[in-house]
Amino acid sequence: MRIRDVVRMAWGQIIRRKVVTLLCMIGLSIGSAAMIIALSVGQSVQTYSEKTLNDNYKMDEITISPNEGIKTGNGSGGGTKSKFERGALTMEKIRIIQRLPHVVAVAPMLKLDALDMVLPDGRSSYVEVIGTEMQTLSGFGYKYAQGSGTGNGRVAIVNYGATYGFIDSKVTQKLFEQLNSDPYNNDLLQQYNEMMMKQDQLMQQRIQFRYEDFTNGRKTKMSGTIRVSGELAKPSNMDDMSAQNDKKVYVPLDTARALQDELGLQQADSPALKRLNSALVKVDNKRHVAQVEEQIKKLTLNTQSNLFQEEAMAGQLAMYQKAAIGIGGFIMVLASLSIIVAMIMSTHQRRKQIGVMKVLGANLWQIRQMFIAEAAMLGFIGGVAGVGIAFAALGGVNQLLASQMADQAGGPMTVIIQQSALPLGIVFAVLVGVVSGIYPAISASRTNALSVIKSM
Repeated sequence: MRIRDVVRMAWGQIIRRKVVTLLCMIGLSIGSAAMIIALSVGQSVQTYSEKTLNDNYKMDEITISPNEGIKTGNGSGGGTKSKFERGALTMEKIRIIQRLPHVVAVAPMLKLDALDMVLPDGRSSYVEVIGTEMQTLSGFGYKYAQGSGTGNGRVAIVNYGATYGFIDSKVTQKLFEQLNSDPYNNDLLQQYNEMMMKQDQLMQQRIQFRYEDFTNGRKTKMSGTIRVSGELAKPSNMDDMSAQNDKKVYVPLDTARALQDELGLQQADSPALKRLNSALVKVDNKRHVAQVEEQIKKLTLNTQSNLFQEEAMAGQLAMYQKAAIGIGGFIMVLASLSIIVAMIMSTHQRRKQIGVMKVLGANLWQIRQMFIAEAAMLGFIGGVAGVGIAFAALGGVNQLLASQMADQAGGPMTVIIQQSALPLGIVFAVLVGVVSGIYPAISASRTNALSVIKSM
């Protein structure tokens, strides 16, 4: 019996037994759709998680800090110990790191204490002042809303948050006194909130930094003026409230060292003045982060990246994928049981047909082929129907995710049917159909032709 004849007979049985075919298809199509959605959800979760990690943790960046813990002696065992100079973070090491393979940008940083930034009209706001090479900021994805980091003399770049929250100390003190006497006055609270959420245009303004020194009594020190030459745009991955609370001002390294001396944060002749307290390295791809870290550690420096976040996320993703595939597999098991029951019933109903085929010379393998082909065709039809069900159910899945993840900063996750999941879902349905049809096929091939013919 040719393959074409086997397929034709199997298809005829599928068409003839419409109710049984429909019941088998329902289970297979739902199982196939569940498997397709499970695989797509797993891939979509991975893509969304990687995007979230890159936005929030900068997976392709490395933070460098000095290795201050290293000590060394004079080699005689009794000499005085001092900090090992190889552990210091210097510009010489920054230049070496810039030449390492896969390094895109390096930003040396000299972070000062939180300082009070004062405008010409007397209003002020506390900001984090960071000395760096201004041209390196663009390499880390910073975009300018106005101006640039270039300019002659003492210049500064302010980020989005640094343009908010300037207050007048006298006005604020008076407002606090009123709030102390009337703490439930909503108008006063609203006035304070409006003052903190007001944005100022700082471009080309002359700013100063104020520092309260409490070492020998309280002394207020003011720096020289610095011109704002650029404003950075709000990061796209941050909500407005978080961006307003992130207040940073970037100045050239020479200006940062001058501020240290002017405000008494560090003496101008101190050896530590030439050192940096951190640096930021951007790598071309997160796959190379570990490799670059190993090279930087050879310079006796400490490194920190966010690769551990990805490892933790990978464990969670594996758990989610196993759960989703487990659900789809369970539905497929139920579908296979329905096929087994339907095929066994079909075997009993077709005993006469099987007996006649044996009398006409059909062997065991040919009879088994017919039943397995029928089961495979049921699986294929159910798999194709499952593709349609998966696309139909996709809108409901995304609506559910949107309602559950509405407060996410990066927006809710959107599940997209993966093209690779479609053939896998159909193949899985066919395999389930074939495996489910093996036992009925063996049972059918064992039908006693003589007893069947006698009962006819």
